Order: sequence, then C-alpha cells, then structure tokens
Amino acid sequence: MSALALIVGVSPQMSHEVNLMRIRKGCELRVSMSAGLTLLFLFCLALPAIAQSQFIPYYGKARVKYDNFDWQIYTTDHFEMYYYPELEQHLERVAGYAESAYQQVSSDLRHELAFQIPLVLFKTHSEFEQQNVIPADMPEGVAAFAEPLRNRMVLPIDEPPDELYRLITHELVHIFEFDIIPRGVLRSDVPLWVDEGLADHLAGVWNPLDLMMVRDAAVSDIVPKMTEPDEFFGFSSPRLPYNLGHAAFEFIEAREGKEGIRQFLLALRTNVIGGGSDAYQEGLGLSAEEFDIEFSRYIRERFQPFRDRERAEDYGTDLAPDPMRSEFMAAYSVEPAPSGELLAAVATNRKDRELDIILISVQDGSVVRNLTPGFSQNDGYDYISIPGARWNTVPWMSWSPAGDQLAYFVRKGKRKTLIIRDVVSRRIEQRLDMTTVDEPESPDISPNGRHVAFSALQNATGDIYTIDLVTNEVRNVTNDNFADYAPTFSLDGRSLVYLARVNGNNKLFRVDLETGEKLQLTFGAHDETAAQFIDRDKIVFSSTAVDPLQPIDPDVARDGNIFNLWTLTLSTGALEQYTDALSGNVSPVVLETIDGQEVAFVSYNKGNYGIYTTKVEEPLYMVETSDFGAPGLVMDFQAPLSHTLIRDNSRDKGRFEKMVLEGRPPVNLGVTNSGDLYGGSSLTLTDLLGEQQFNVYAASISEYRTMAMSYVNLARRLQWGTQLFSQTQFFFGTPTGLSYGLFNRDDAIATTRMQGGTIFGIYPFSKFRRLELSAGVANFQEQFGSPQLQAASNQVQADRFGTTIFRNGTFVPFNIAFIQETTVFREFGPVSGNTMRLGFEYAPKFGDTLSQQSLDGDARYYLRLGETGLLALRARGFRSFGESPNFYFFGGNSELRGYDYLEFVGHKAFHLNAELRFPLVEAMLTPIGILGGFRGVFFAGVGGAALNSDSFTPWTSSPETFTPVIGLKYDNNFQPQPVYAAPVQVSGFRLRDARGSYGFGLETMAFGFPIHLDWTWRTLFNEAWENYLFAGNGGSAKFRESRFNFWIGYDF
Repeated sequence: MSALALIVGVSPQMSHEVNLMRIRKGCELRVSMSAGLTLLFLFCLALPAIAQSQFIPYYGKARVKYDNFDWQIYTTDHFEMYYYPELEQHLERVAGYAESAYQQVSSDLRHELAFQIPLVLFKTHSEFEQQNVIPADMPEGVAAFAEPLRNRMVLPIDEPPDELYRLITHELVHIFEFDIIPRGVLRSDVPLWVDEGLADHLAGVWNPLDLMMVRDAAVSDIVPKMTEPDEFFGFSSPRLPYNLGHAAFEFIEAREGKEGIRQFLLALRTNVIGGGSDAYQEGLGLSAEEFDIEFSRYIRERFQPFRDRERAEDYGTDLAPDPMRSEFMAAYSVEPAPSGELLAAVATNRKDRELDIILISVQDGSVVRNLTPGFSQNDGYDYISIPGARWNTVPWMSWSPAGDQLAYFVRKGKRKTLIIRDVVSRRIEQRLDMTTVDEPESPDISPNGRHVAFSALQNATGDIYTIDLVTNEVRNVTNDNFADYAPTFSLDGRSLVYLARVNGNNKLFRVDLETGEKLQLTFGAHDETAAQFIDRDKIVFSSTAVDPLQPIDPDVARDGNIFNLWTLTLSTGALEQYTDALSGNVSPVVLETIDGQEVAFVSYNKGNYGIYTTKVEEPLYMVETSDFGAPGLVMDFQAPLSHTLIRDNSRDKGRFEKMVLEGRPPVNLGVTNSGDLYGGSSLTLTDLLGEQQFNVYAASISEYRTMAMSYVNLARRLQWGTQLFSQTQFFFGTPTGLSYGLFNRDDAIATTRMQGGTIFGIYPFSKFRRLELSAGVANFQEQFGSPQLQAASNQVQADRFGTTIFRNGTFVPFNIAFIQETTVFREFGPVSGNTMRLGFEYAPKFGDTLSQQSLDGDARYYLRLGETGLLALRARGFRSFGESPNFYFFGGNSELRGYDYLEFVGHKAFHLNAELRFPLVEAMLTPIGILGGFRGVFFAGVGGAALNSDSFTPWTSSPETFTPVIGLKYDNNFQPQPVYAAPVQVSGFRLRDARGSYGFGLETMAFGFPIHLDWTWRTLFNEAWENYLFAGNGGSAKFRESRFNFWIGYDF
C-alpha cells in the first residue's frame, strides 16, 4: 500500500524516518521494515521459534497508544466520518468543510465517487500520530494522508479553519485520483508530482513558502524534468515535487483548460493499467520531452518579472554551514546570542538525518559548536520539534537574557517537552513536560528569565501561554477562538506581540500581560511572520505586503506573495520595507554587533536555505498601517456549504465492522548460507481503523513449513491477541550424546514440530521499551529425519541417560520478556543504538504435561563510525533446564559465520559476535536506475552449545589428556564404532567446546533484499588442538580451509 500525505516543511524526521509518499529512494524500506517488524514480534510472541527471525533478526520499536478513543461514525451524503466524543463540538463545521470540498473537486474533475469516503478525524496531531490505519510512525512533518486500498482520509483538525478546509480538499483530491487512476500490485506508479501537484492545485491557494520554491527554481534555471522522477533526488526539500506539480497543473489548465486536466488523468489511467499509451501524448498532445520543454519555458516566462529582484548573495556572505564542507545543511531558523557574536541555528545533520541546533559565528559563519550532537534519543527525547505548517515563519527557540541557556521544544512520546540547555556545557538544565497543553511551539524567554511564552493547543484551539520556570505554572494569555502563534516578549516584559490568524491571514497583535487587553497591529490581505523587538518601540518581521500606494500588475501580485523584511514603529504605526527579495526572507532576528545593529534572517536560494544579515537603515518604502486598513469585524472562515448536525446519523462503531483485506501481502525471501531457501508471506484482515486484525502467516524454509492464524487487538495501550500455530523447524542434531558427529549432514537433519495456541499481550512503556507476556499450550514432536540415525541415537541416549533427549508431549508454557530497542536503522540495517531482550519461560507440570524452565538473553550494541560505518557487537545466551528442557539451535548466516546453518544445538548455548561494517560504494547509477551500493564487513565470532548432561567448557588454557578419534569402523551388527588413537597431551589457549570463525564479506541490496558474500576461516585458536580434535577429518588444515558462503537476510 502506498499512501499519499501532505508534508509541511522539510523535517529530516519526515524525509528520512518515514516516507509514505515515495519521496526519496531507499526510504520506503523504512516503512515496510517498521510494519514488518510490528507483525513479526507479534508472531514471535506466540511461536516458540520462527524461521523468519533468522533473516530479519530485529525486535522492532513499539507503537504506543497513549489515548483510548471511543469511536463513533457520523454519515453525510458523501462521507463516513470516524470521530470520538472529544471531537463532537467540531463535527458540524468539519462536515460542512468536507461536503463543500467534495462539491468543488467533483465539479472540477467532472467525476462522482460511487462510495462514501471514510474520513478518520483526530483532535490534534499528537493523537493523529497514534493512528493504526498505516502501521508506521507519523512524524510532525506529515500533516495528513490518504490511502488507496480503502480510500481512507486520515487527518487532525487542529489547524485554523481555512487551512483545515484546504487540508481536507487536498486529501480528498487524492481519493478522486485513486478512483480515476487505479493503484495495485501490477500497475505502474503515478508520478508523485501528479498526485500531489493536482491536490495542491485544486486546493486553490499558494502558500508563500511553496511559491517561493517554484519562483527560485524558475529564475535559477534549476527546474527538473517532470517526466523523469530521478531528477528530483538532487534537491533538499521533499516539498519540491508538490510545488512544481502545482505549477505544472496550472500550466496544463492555462494551455488546455480544466478539461485538459481531466483528459490527462484519463490518459494516465490508460497508461497505468497497462494500455501502453504515452499519457502526455494522448492527454496533452505532447511527447514527454516536449512537455518538459514547454513547462520549463512556461515557468521561466511566468516568473520573468522577478529576475531583477534581490538575490540572497546581494545580502553578503551566507553564514549557514557549507553542505559541501560540513555535515550540516539547510539552516531553517536562527536565534541570536545576546552578545551578538553567535547565532543558534536549527539545521539538518546529513550524517544523523536529524535536526541539530548549532552555534554559528556571526563573523565568518563557522560552526562553533553542535549543541545537540549524536542522535536525539541519546538525550532522552525522540527529536527536536518543528512548528507544524508554520515552518520557519515562527521561531523555533529562544536564548536566555544571560546568554548561557537556550530553550526549545522536543517530542517525547505523545507530549512535547520544553528543554532548557546550557550552551557551554551542553547539559540539559531543565525538562518541563507540557502535560496540560498540546503541540506547544515557539518558546520565548522573558527579559527577567523567569517565564517562557509559547503557543499551544487546548481543545484543538491555539492560544498563547506562559510557563513559570520556578513554579511550572502554565497560564493562558490570549484565550480566544482564533489560532494564535509565535509570542515575543516586549523589552520590558509587560506585553507580548504574537501572530493570530484572522480573516484568512496571519496578522500581528499585542496583548498586555496584566490586563489581557489585545491590540491588532497590522492589517491587510497579506501575511506576516513572527516579530522581534529592535528597541522598545520598533519591531522587525517578515511580510508578504507590497507598497499599497503603488499599482501592481495582477500576475505579479499572484506570483509574488514574497516574504520581505519590514519594521513597525508601535507608537506611530509607521511601516518600512527593507528588502525586495526574489525568493523570500523569513525568521528575522536582531543582532547587536560591534558595528551596530543588524538583522539576521533566513533566505531561500537555489534550492536551499541560507543565513544572511542586513542593516535596517535606509528603507525601500515607507507607509502607514492605516494604508492597509483599520480595525474591523473579525470573521471566522465559512465554508461554501454549511451543514446541520443530524444526531440520528451518528452511531457507535462496531468492533469488527467492515473488515477487509489490508494491503498487498508482503513477500519475504531469504537464503541460508547452507543453501536453504526461505519464503514467507502473510494476509491481514482489519477493520477500517486498523485496530482489529486477523492475520494468517505462512512460511517455509527448505521443505519445512510454518502456519499461524492470529487475532490482534491494537485499540489500547495494552495490545493483546491470540494465535493458533503449526510449525516444523529443522536443525542438525549431531552434538555429543545424540550421535558421533560423523554422519552425513543431510542425514543428521532433526525436526521439531510444534502445534498449539497462545494468548499474548504487549505493554509498551515507551517507544523503546516494552513488556511481552504470553501463555498457551503446545505439543512437541522431535525426531531425526533418518530412521537409522534415530535408532542409533535412541540407543546411545538410553545407554547414557536412561531416557531420550528429544521431547514428545505437551507443554503449558508461560512467557515473560522485557525488550529494549533503541536501534537507529538505515536502509541496510542498524547503524547505532542498542537492543536487549531478556526472556523467561516456565512450563509447569500439569498431570502428563512436560515441564521446563528457560532463560534467554540477547544484547546488541552498535557503535557508529563515520556516517554509515559501525562496530556491531552481540552477545546471545540460552539456558534451559527441568524435566524436558528446550533446545536452542543456531549457526550460519550472521549468527556464527562460516558454519552450517543451525549447526549448533543444545540446552545451553551462547554466541558472541563482533563485526566492523563499512561502506565501499554508497550507490550505483545504472541504466535501470539508482541501485544500492556495496558494503564491506570484517567479522569474528565465537559460540557453542551442549546438552545439560554434558560438561561445557567454551575455552581453556589448562593442560589436559585427550584421545583423538581417527576413523570409523563397523561392528558385526554393522553399527559404526569410533577408532581411537593414543592419548595425547594438549596445552595452550584453545576453544574447547566452542567454535570460532573470522573473515570478511561484501553486502549489497538487490531488488529490496540484502545479499551477502562471505569468505570465512574457522578456528579454535590452537593448531595442535585442531589436529587432534579433527584427526579423522583432515586435521587443522581441513578445518581452517577458506569457506565461501552466499546468503540472503539482514545482519544482526
């Protein structure tokens, strides 16, 4: 399933952690891996062992349901709206927005839908992030999404009314697109710019920051070829396909009218479902090459009037980090130190694929310090928070008056936390969890350092708040029905200047903190950004205003909408414009330098954000606030169609209502280093919200099969389910006590067949830690595949132990496991973090049932080296005891390279691994596109296993007498008997009962699967000992021979 989402900003969390929109190659694996791991650990709870875990050996992070939603369904003419009681007060207006949007889109496309659209509503973005419609995290950069399988729209309603209406329209266009152009397994992909560009175009409004990107691309002559999706991958912003797509549909409409858009979509439909036609030629009468040429000409001519505007380089040196010389790129927001010597900037860390806060020298732009080095989770939070759709038109952080601390918001679980960080030591001085408000943003520390002002939501309405850093008291300052953002303290700390969205635009207001009196400062049908005080009577901000006293061409007005730097004198209402930019200047802040006062700001230039400065001395224009208007009636947004709530149209959602197959079945593939082929897939039947799931899982490795059926309830924080399973797992049962180890490997195959059922529960403490519980009944049948070996093994076991080791009977196991997963993944696997699983299983004796107790521990640590290199360490240990202890089997693949797959088996076992993984070729440009690169690995490992009845000494340096086995002879009954040599003395360090290996390998991703080529040497670290131990099989020389292995699967 490929969902389409509306992205705001260019957050690395969005563009790297989750890619629902196929924006960058390689990121789609992140979603599928996350979803696969979720299903995998659910299955692993119920199955005693599972073949797939050998090939995707990760436990996965938990998805936490912080809130319990009592889902209701409200029906309108064209929608089934899923909501919960806390949303009911907004239901009437949202229904009006949805029906209005439907009428508009249906009319524009001349298309009707034959079904009611499921519209899943959440009150806030933090609640939207808990959705289960798609089994993937929703970062802050994803505003909403629509998916094609069941034509669902999923969105929060916490944006201002006019922007919420456009958000609904945008996602609704996707539903129409899915109906017009079918999506499926065997169909071609629709270009991202088509899906997203049309959605933005029919939403009907250009955001100034979006138009800025198009204008910059046109004037800078960097417009990519729209018909070649790979052309977009060289740009830093994932919003660019959306915005150029928006412009492309304006081009199509200007050339062919609205009917031309419809014909183009119908031509795409024919192309996608396999008609073989050229959609551009059939729909527009142009070849793909001609379309690129004509669109490029159109967009250059359209923005020709802006070519003489100020470019970023006209303002001087770019103070942002050079992306070619540092790991940082694209500085989005800045905040000046009180000294004027440093700027704090939020920038993308290309190495970490996260946002960092860095300190930049105002003199030369050098990076003085990274305040947030390493991954954010190392500091105890998920990531640095972004201000939603407002992006960098509002502040992201604030410097304390003393200049020693910086305040910013981070995401931690559902809530956000205000961080107060020491800029010298990097130590976090305060963590203030914002539990009484939702989605806080834009902190501003008061002049006395006691309070922090910020904007936040309560009941999906935005207001301005303050928090006392001593008492933690939170106060609502504005408490009105309009969306308020970006507060800034006056220099005396007695008032705040902030943004409020009124009459469809963002305007500046001032509120007295003592009396609560509010005063509107700016007017007109244009937008302002957050303001900063230059002195007690003057503020600086960005605005899309133009000189109201001069006539302007309508086309220039339409394509302008440019943020420029303005100042406002509060006492007189005098407005002054200081820049006339080509692209846009935002995030202005005041710098107190030795040369006087300057304003630093962020400007967009040639596809990237930079930091520049200018003096505010000679304005370009001077006007009065009254020239733009005066205080008047403030009206809330009204949709074209109103809706009257009909109570009878509302009902409770049934638990298993509208169950349907969810998505295309995943295809899992693996090959062991012994040549055994693994394949697996699953089918999932879910309700419309994805909270009730019935799963069927099937897998096979070699000829041995696993089948499982489960029900899982994901509606609450405590996730639970039940499962029936039948699994046959093979291993090679040739340790001492089961045979002499001299049989053919294929003859030594043993199987464990398990059939039974379990009930299980998962309780996540956080995204990174969870508790898993299960209980069930399982029948075990274990035997060798070879009857002759089975008979010989039974005789040996009876002689040695008086019973057989293999288990045949029923267990009633109870399991508990604690899992910690902080691993940071890349497309090739882990790159940093750690993993731990500690499990205990207890099967008590009930009548004739078998009993056992087992302990299982797995710990991994990933130390990143450079950008994608790492040192991977693993320690795995297992011990089972009791009447009928469990077996643990391992070997081959990444568990102990160079040995046969599942070669080691025992009641007690361990393996230790160390691997140095590094990139060789990052990516390969081939005639069929960009393919994954090659990675290298140096590895070493030690491991072993034994039965409880056998002594087990992994390694030793103690001298001992050893009797080698030099051959095999058959007695009169044709039974094999070992031939012994004379006893010998062995000394020196050696692996006694354990085995070791080392070597190197190459790894690559091909067709979505990780391919491994390994060259391995086995060792016991003592050549003489190897000669004695393997005397009957070629000695040390044979044992240490190089082995080449090919296998498919992920590294541990």
